[in-house]
Amino acid sequence: MLQRNIPHHNTGGFKSHRVRLPDKEYGEALDCLVKGCSDLLLVSPDGEKILLGKRSVQPQPDWWFVGGRIFPGETPAQSSCRLLKRELSLDIEPSRLETVCCQ
Repeated sequence: MLQRNIPHHNTGGFKSHRVRLPDKEYGEALDCLVKGCSDLLLVSPDGEKILLGKRSVQPQPDWWFVGGRIFPGETPAQSSCRLLKRELSLDIEPSRLETVCCQ
């Protein structure tokens, strides 16, 4: 049930297909699902500024933190480094990162 006046993203209606995948295909499908995300709060060396991105495309044209899904087998730090490289072309060692929360 959607609450009025609360922003939400509508992904469309769900239709069950009731298909059982063989074990191999099921495992491959699970590897494609997002099981965890790593988002980064990038702070300037003096601690006075944070770095955000600004999307200019739909569905969410807004400010955002660098981040994205964690691939199977990656640690949050490895994922963060990969995402920094992809989104900002920064090559950062995992040892430079400080974990704030990991659930």
